[in-house]
Amino acid sequence: MKHNNISSYGKGWTSMVASITLLLFGHLTHAQEGSQGNTTIFGGGQMTFFSNHNFVTGGGGAQPGVILTERAVGNFGVLNFAGDNLTSTGASDAGYVDGYVRKYGAGTFVFPVGDNGFVGQFAASADGVMGAYFHADANTAVTSNLFTGSNYAALPNGGPFPTSSMGTNVDVVSTVEYWDIDGANATPLTLTWDAGSAIGTLTNNQLNKLTIAGWDGTQWVAIPSKVDTTSVLGSSSDLTAGSITTISPLAPDIYTAYTFASLTLPLPVTLTRFTAVAEGKTALLAWTTTEETNSDRFEIERSANGKQWSRIASVSSQGDSKVLVNYSHVDASPLAGQNFYRLKMVDRDDTYAFSQIRNVSFKDEGGVTPYPNPAVDKILIRDHELVKQIDIVNTSGVKVIKNQPSSSAGIDVTKLPQGIYIMTMTLFDGTISTHKVAVTR
Repeated sequence: MKHNNISSYGKGWTSMVASITLLLFGHLTHAQEGSQGNTTIFGGGQMTFFSNHNFVTGGGGAQPGVILTERAVGNFGVLNFAGDNLTSTGASDAGYVDGYVRKYGAGTFVFPVGDNGFVGQFAASADGVMGAYFHADANTAVTSNLFTGSNYAALPNGGPFPTSSMGTNVDVVSTVEYWDIDGANATPLTLTWDAGSAIGTLTNNQLNKLTIAGWDGTQWVAIPSKVDTTSVLGSSSDLTAGSITTISPLAPDIYTAYTFASLTLPLPVTLTRFTAVAEGKTALLAWTTTEETNSDRFEIERSANGKQWSRIASVSSQGDSKVLVNYSHVDASPLAGQNFYRLKMVDRDDTYAFSQIRNVSFKDEGGVTPYPNPAVDKILIRDHELVKQIDIVNTSGVKVIKNQPSSSAGIDVTKLPQGIYIMTMTLFDGTISTHKVAVTR
């Protein structure tokens, strides 16, 4: 959104330097000497740093900690950074600009903005970019007015910005935070996040679904963007902290507000058939795809109740294909009773989707039996209450589990290497029951 209440400074920051002093209008800007030592820029006032600034040590006429600027529409204050390749360091939840920051000059600049105890930095490179961070739900767009102790009206002008109004391929829009970023010159835009941004929740722990979204006046639209391998703040980007940058430069004025959103990604495959049928004492699973894009594998999952699932096998996919491809897998050791099966279709970047569920039933022949087999994390025992103790031996004859009592919780095999084992169960009636079991990962 373009703001018009702050006057222009000619053709760049050089002409602005000649017209702004370090502290504009003494009655509008002052450094508080209280316990927090904050600096305040009142409505209509400006303050300018002509060199780098550290929020831990302060300097340039500002105390360490938070610099507070008025946010009210038509009467807000601004902290300017004027100079090429300036940096702002030490920003944190305890030290930032609570309000608008503008940069003049060349070079990418990380804007040290925050709101009500939360830092929320962004980066841009074009001359004249200005912006503020709002730690608020875009559906109300209301944040605290620290000057009055009440709340501002919806900010910026044009808010609120309902997150239920979404453009193509936008699945979920953040309700944690948003930014007002302004400027007529095209620039790459970078948004940063920390644990409080709840990116994992937003994207269902799939970072590749993250995008920058912009409010175009009627809805949130996805702006082509890419997660930075190394964040503009220095660390590697992951679900708890990082940054994301637009793929192409854009004029920030195009959108009224910016935030994070999660994309609806296309499935890695077009699955046209998935069946599961009993063949003797085994279950035959078969499926067909007609198109695959960047597909990596199919993980076959099985469940006894349709709620708790275990991976029993993995089948490599074709990868990229536009022709009909048939796949199959035999479950040689299905469970007694109900067997629910589903396919986890996994992309090369670990994006995944699930197929529909298929069900196969096998008659319960009685007796103590280990399942699932193969097992991933635990082996359960049917009729476990009949079993006194369990021993498991590897193919070298080493007893890897011994004298294990039997219980409904089963046997934990997460520490066992993948492979074949012999399980011996000693029943309370003295009977010995031996079974070959497989552990897979």
